[in-house]
Amino acid sequence: MAFVQPDFYGSSTVGERGQIVLPIELRKKFSIDAGDKLLVLGGEQMGAWGIILVKSEILSQIMSMFGANIGQILEKSEDE
Repeated sequence: MAFVQPDFYGSSTVGERGQIVLPIELRKKFSIDAGDKLLVLGGEQMGAWGIILVKSEILSQIMSMFGANIGQILEKSEDE
């Protein structure tokens, strides 16, 4: 599986209350509006790479796509 270079949208600083501001270009591209709920994912299995933010309304779509393709993913990983 090839590494896909992520897009860079700038930087954000964590405030005293743990809040961050998402850059406007990112919010426009992914249609993130005030009041939208974002899920924050992370864990030891991801190492020190970072965190993942995902709009809650599309998580089920992501999981469905992953589930539909898991057989192909496993086959490819066995071939490598």
